[in-house]
Amino acid sequence: MNRKHGFTLVELLVVIAIIGTLIGMLLPAVQMVREAARRTACQNNLHQVALSIHNYESAKQLYPPARAADEFLTWPVYLMPFLEMNNLYDQFKIQEKYQFQDPEIVKTTMPVMLCPARPRKSNVSLGESKGPVGAIGDYAGNAGTPRFFPFDVWAKFQDPVDGVFNSGLASQNPVVNGKLEGTERGRYGHAEITDGLSNTIFIGEKYVSTYGELKSQGWGDGSIYNGDEPETFMRIGGFAMGLATSRTLILSPGEYPIFGSGHVGVVNFAFGDGSVHSLPISTDEETLFRLCSRKDGLSVDLD
Repeated sequence: MNRKHGFTLVELLVVIAIIGTLIGMLLPAVQMVREAARRTACQNNLHQVALSIHNYESAKQLYPPARAADEFLTWPVYLMPFLEMNNLYDQFKIQEKYQFQDPEIVKTTMPVMLCPARPRKSNVSLGESKGPVGAIGDYAGNAGTPRFFPFDVWAKFQDPVDGVFNSGLASQNPVVNGKLEGTERGRYGHAEITDGLSNTIFIGEKYVSTYGELKSQGWGDGSIYNGDEPETFMRIGGFAMGLATSRTLILSPGEYPIFGSGHVGVVNFAFGDGSVHSLPISTDEETLFRLCSRKDGLSVDLD
């Protein structure tokens, strides 16, 4: 007799179980490869920004201020000519406040400021405290540590602080008739980084909660060009200001300008020597304090 041979039900179930197990083993590996690629892309972004800071300092003998004056433009704009973005830079009015910039220009994103590990619904903010909605970004300048009082002194325009990207001094960035007189002037250069460039954070990934995405007014995710909201483009680290351990933390707006990321377990930082390091989210506050202060006299073994 001629019989037709085929798989039994049991055999089919065994094959399906084996395939399911193999897929279950493969998916984590694929996710790890994707995360590694995202982390590398983020590190490359930070490295480019770090190099642009050095080129800016070479040209002007100072780093750019986080913002020249209240409500004016910010450090990502000032670095554009050193990131081969002259065409975009030339469309900004450097002497004007953010609210008087071209609404279409401020919506233009800087790809180098976007981390691939933090996908968003949009690259434009939902609203601004003053002025039109604008492009968002995932990196913030190191404004120092919380050891100075009052707490918001890191964002002010006259007090001594220990960061790298602080607001410009009011005496050196005068505003006359509502306009910035001349171009922006930063506070520090290489000489003021007394702890050493390799021991000092310059730029890092900023913490933004899932609730605060694309929100300005203290939530830290408004337009990175808008100098009216310092939490958007500046961050501090140290005592009571450690790295964010989760993106689901919902903190009061304006009170916790800390570093954090969309990566698994780490936050990427660009240091003053141009190197990029991934710090684990478990990094203790003392270590972070030493890395955020440019002049505490304490070194850190990054290994």
